[in-house]
Amino acid sequence: MSRPYDMVSQQYIDTLNMQPSDVHGVRNIATDHNRRYLYQVLYSVFDLGIPKQWRKGYVRFWTFTAGAYAVMYTNEFGWVPMPFAIENTDYFFFPHQITGFNAHLKREVTGIVGINCEIVHILDDLFGLDQTITEYAARLSNVDKAFDVNLMNSSFALTMPVENDKQAQEIKRVYSKATMGFPFIPVIKNLFKNGRPMPLIENAKNNFAGNEIHQARRAVVNDFLTEIGVRNANYEKKERLNSMEVSENNDQTSAQARVILDNLNDCYDRVREVTNGEIDMVAKLNYNYEFIGGDTDEE
Repeated sequence: MSRPYDMVSQQYIDTLNMQPSDVHGVRNIATDHNRRYLYQVLYSVFDLGIPKQWRKGYVRFWTFTAGAYAVMYTNEFGWVPMPFAIENTDYFFFPHQITGFNAHLKREVTGIVGINCEIVHILDDLFGLDQTITEYAARLSNVDKAFDVNLMNSSFALTMPVENDKQAQEIKRVYSKATMGFPFIPVIKNLFKNGRPMPLIENAKNNFAGNEIHQARRAVVNDFLTEIGVRNANYEKKERLNSMEVSENNDQTSAQARVILDNLNDCYDRVREVTNGEIDMVAKLNYNYEFIGGDTDEE
């Protein structure tokens, strides 16, 4: 029987298909690590309000990663969520007849949307947020890589040109004494050129850009939080936010989250009707979008 892979099998296949050598680095371990982190953040935004007998992780996967699932009646389990295939569409090009799949069913389940089954979705096109999650995860993995490389490149103290090993050892001795606080350090004359000390070619510590890279990571995370509906600090502004700026930030932050919430509860109403109230769900946002904390300047 045709059916989708279970989540464990799919994770194993994804790992085997990774190509860490790709320039964009989209499919690598670091990206998957960040994907898992970003999905946990996304899950924190919504209380799906599903029945206790439904596994939360299963429903979250089909809700947010796949974007949609069907609620269908089965002889084995009653009303349950499951992935589906579209057999045909209605006048509005929305799925009309669908077929549900699950390895634990004796046979495929076919239903008519609005008659004996319903579809729960978060976006109008029935797609999920996996593309968004992967995009931000890839950015974060690149930022993390840049941070690690920068730390490694900044671990060198000083570099100086020398003519031979003896001169290099003398410079090491001088530098060691200088770092221990000796006020006066005599050196051999050939360490000088034209009466002046040989110049330092590079102070590698000046290449340390960790703070800027850390700020870049915060910017990527904040952009993601704004997109999925988590209020976050506008750390780029040093002065206090005025009330209009706070309102604009709240509106931008809550935009997609409220679309998802409206779609979920609209679908839940339809599920309640189809199941004659047997499945009664209400989705809620876990965040209050009114400004909390900090000072605001009224204009």
